[in-house]
Amino acid sequence: MIRLPTGVLPRIDRKRARDLARVGLQTGAAVTLVYVVMRWYGIDHLSWAIISALFSIRLASDSTVSVGVYRVTAALIGTALGLATVVLFSDVLPGGWSILASVVVASIVANLMTTLWPNLNYIAVAAAIVALNADADVMTSLERALAIMIGSVGAALASAIVWPESARSRAVRNISYALDDCRRLVDASLRGLAGADAEDTRRIDQDFQRHIGTAREIAGDARFETGLEGGHSLADGLIAIERLWHATIVLDRAAEERRSSLRRDDPGGVHLPIDRINDEVAAYLGDLVAHLQGRAGEPPRAEAVVRRLCDAEDHLRHAPTETALTDDADRERAVSALRFAVDELRKNIVEVADLVAPGREALRRGELDGGRRASPDRAA
Repeated sequence: MIRLPTGVLPRIDRKRARDLARVGLQTGAAVTLVYVVMRWYGIDHLSWAIISALFSIRLASDSTVSVGVYRVTAALIGTALGLATVVLFSDVLPGGWSILASVVVASIVANLMTTLWPNLNYIAVAAAIVALNADADVMTSLERALAIMIGSVGAALASAIVWPESARSRAVRNISYALDDCRRLVDASLRGLAGADAEDTRRIDQDFQRHIGTAREIAGDARFETGLEGGHSLADGLIAIERLWHATIVLDRAAEERRSSLRRDDPGGVHLPIDRINDEVAAYLGDLVAHLQGRAGEPPRAEAVVRRLCDAEDHLRHAPTETALTDDADRERAVSALRFAVDELRKNIVEVADLVAPGREALRRGELDGGRRASPDRAA
């Protein structure tokens, strides 16, 4: 029995199963539509129409529509290019040499064109198909190009009708998944810092890399809507989430390396309200995920979690440390690393909050410090 190494088979969770079901339904609808149209009108070259539909179908409806338009345009240009090379060399070179010359010239010119216009990369395919069939008449070549167009249009229609979803909505959904992975890593880090058994974070990292990679790929396909609700672009959102992830990694490393000297049950350790910090961060990121997924109306307010992180940073900044002994020096380095991690986490949460609701909240450190001075009764 052949055993595949761990990680070769993809893990299919509820999030991935949704996309698999969607692309399966759209592919089935596209192939059925193309088959019925080709048979109904008696058009030849069914195989090319089906292949074209399979190449054009995507998970995002607006990208599929644009792919269909580009595919039809490229098929027309490629067919014209292929026919031109056939006419050019058919009377100049004998036998198979004319076909070879047609294919070589058509392929070179087509690839040069697709280098300049990547969206028209199907030019080379259509040109090569026509050039390789130099013995066919013009009508046969045009029918083949028509089959390619029908396949592309059928895929676009199926994607727009069957379970339609824009590239933007898919990108935002995967951004929300990545944001939830950040919440999971913060929770694992702080629970470990509080004395709980350390959790293996490799699975969380794998999930984040998959979600952020999918979001990045889909964001490039967005055509109709390309921004977040706050007005920033999807690219800005991706950058902010990746920075937040890096901050959570710094927090996890700081907690992992010096966990023993920072636990709250250590008499000489730093007594941070870890549970409260964790609750605030988890609550904010969870509410933000719900907002991005459309399960909540207004975006959550971030003042509470930012103030809590400011308090933690102040506590670590003024924590008594001595460097006379090696143990104290190790603890000082641990406190410094943790303070840096908390500060980075705060800065990146501020950045994410500003992307979702720009200018709505006073989240900068100086503004919050002023607010705290004006509110001496603020809860601990």
